[in-house]
Order: sequence, then structure tokens, then C-alpha cells
Amino acid sequence: MVAYDFIEKIGRIKINYRRKCLGVLEEFTSEAAYNDKLDKYFREFRKEIINLPFLVNTRQSRKTVLKNLHDEFIHTKESLNGQVNRTLQESYDCIYKRKFCFRYIYPRFLKKRYLTKVRSAYQKLHLVCLLHNNKIEEAMEMLKSIALNDGIELKTIEQASFERIKINLSSPELAFLSILIMKKIAQDENFNRTLFSNILADHFSTKKADAPKASQIRKQFTEVNDNVRKNVGKLLTELSATCMSEHS
Repeated sequence: MVAYDFIEKIGRIKINYRRKCLGVLEEFTSEAAYNDKLDKYFREFRKEIINLPFLVNTRQSRKTVLKNLHDEFIHTKESLNGQVNRTLQESYDCIYKRKFCFRYIYPRFLKKRYLTKVRSAYQKLHLVCLLHNNKIEEAMEMLKSIALNDGIELKTIEQASFERIKINLSSPELAFLSILIMKKIAQDENFNRTLFSNILADHFSTKKADAPKASQIRKQFTEVNDNVRKNVGKLLTELSATCMSEHS
């Protein structure tokens, strides 16, 4: 079926490694060109799904086909995100191993050029992953619509729920604390703040909000008041004292 061919294409990203680091994404020239390619795959998939009543005679059989495809898309999305996370981790490991060369062998301008290329590759990877996920969501919505027209309800597989980490900090304090931590673990300050604020908003609850807004956290990255600096500085001091007491 064209549908399963579409799932296979949309469920993986072709990546090249260069000089032991994440390099370029195959077939990626621009966002528009890459999205056009995905649209071509999607149109072929949509055509087959629309013609499903003519290909599968019984309603029960169509229900089975649609449900299986819907479940496949859910697993494909999880697999795609897992591939991206593994790719990023492998690239982080490569960068970590090259720190010695940058510190004692390579001149500073080569380090800057290297990190610029890596940052560009990361941006492309996140963009391509977003385009793939958007097509997956679009395909799932289309399956639901086709199913409803046939009197079939597709129920989403229950996803494993996770508990947010409850902390006694406000959103501004959480943002400033995270900035300080990021500066300590990554010497490059030009990280993707929008992506990082989304991660914080999705996985943390603050003392004033169970689900803080990513836009609010993103705003506080550059608008830090003295009270926030004082509270976070006090927290870091307490954490440092706790760690020293545990290892003594």
C-alpha cells in the first residue's frame, strides 16, 4: 500500500555525519523545497485513503485498516523523535571528545567556525523533525475524518503519562536558574532559547502555575529582576552546600 510507503518515508530522517559530527541533512536545500517533497508523499497517501471504500468492501475491514494506520502513525512519531534524540546525543558526544583539540591544538577561529556549522545543522534537524511531525499529525487528522464519514471512531492509543516536577520557584526564577545551569554545562550561550523554554514549560510546574506558559518563560530569559537573582542565588548556594555535605 502507498499508505505504508508514506509512513516509512515520513518516519525517518536521512542524516550524514562529517568529521565525526552531525553534518548535513540529505535532500535538504530549503524549508520550502523539503516541505514540497513531503507534500508530494502526502498527496499520494491521501489519494489512496480517499479511495479506500472502493478498495475495501466491508465496513469492518475498513475500520481495521484505518485503525492500524492510525496506530502506525502514533508509533512512527515516537520512533522519529527517538531517532532525533539519539542523533543529537551522538553529536554531543562527538563535540565533547573534540574539546581537548579545541583547547590545546586548534586555534580559536576554527572552534568558532566549527560550532557555527554544528549550530546550523541542529537548526536544520529540528526544522525537518517539525515538518515530519506536522505531516504525521495532518495524516492522523485525515484518517479520523475519513473514519467519521464512515461511521467509525478512531480512539487514540493511551500514551504513558508523566508527572511534572514540582518546584518552589516562580516562572522568572525557573528561567533564570535554567540560564545559569546552561551557562555552566554549555560554554556556548547562543543556544535555542525558544526550544529550551518549551521543554521547561512541558516538564515543570512552578509554585504559581501547574502549566507555565513557554512564552512567559522565554520572556524572562532577558528580563531578570534583582529579586529573582537573589532567590536563585540563594537556591544555588543551598544546593551547593547540600552536595558538599553528601560527599563529605
